[in-house]
Amino acid sequence: MRISTTAIESFRLWSDPEQEWMDEADLIATIRGTSVPSHGVLLGSAFGKVLEAPDTYAVPGGFRCQDFAFGSDVVTPCLEVIDRRGVFEAKAQKTYGDCDVVARADHLLGLHLSEFKTTLSTFDAQKYLDSCQWRFYFDIFEPLIVTYHVFCLSEATNGVISLRGIESFNLYPYAELHEDCRDLVARFAAYARLRGLDAYLQQRQKDAA
Repeated sequence: MRISTTAIESFRLWSDPEQEWMDEADLIATIRGTSVPSHGVLLGSAFGKVLEAPDTYAVPGGFRCQDFAFGSDVVTPCLEVIDRRGVFEAKAQKTYGDCDVVARADHLLGLHLSEFKTTLSTFDAQKYLDSCQWRFYFDIFEPLIVTYHVFCLSEATNGVISLRGIESFNLYPYAELHEDCRDLVARFAAYARLRGLDAYLQQRQKDAA
């Protein structure tokens, strides 16, 4: 089976008894590839594209991508934390049992991996620390350090987007990290088979061959 870290993170969230916003229908849609992205996800995707290729999306006074416009005052401070020598959208995979897990890193420079996030909510570091995403980055890409840059945005009712701040923090590997990733993949695979969703993941494996 071919599994994305996004699907595994959705499964982890759904499995967490303390969370309330990831229900099983959303999880299944993610695994099937039929989920509809939220406004926040679309905004984050557009902002990420601007950070990756600012010249492509430059317009007078700022940047425009898809249906979103970002002023220079919003984007420029964010660009300053990114080393342009790195590779954007770096992709790699690792095999766990009979599953190939695919990860896509926002930015990779040598042994330093960076992840870019946007949020319209109050910054909550614990949300990112609990995620399995950075753990798979370490296990698959084997960097020495993973840095999260969280761009805290606000969006007015008229669509104007402003930058409230940038929160950056570093993460490091730990001794049991591989075992944690392996065990989570095994639980995900067992769930997918139980729900009859493994056919979707097996087809992706064939399509990638």
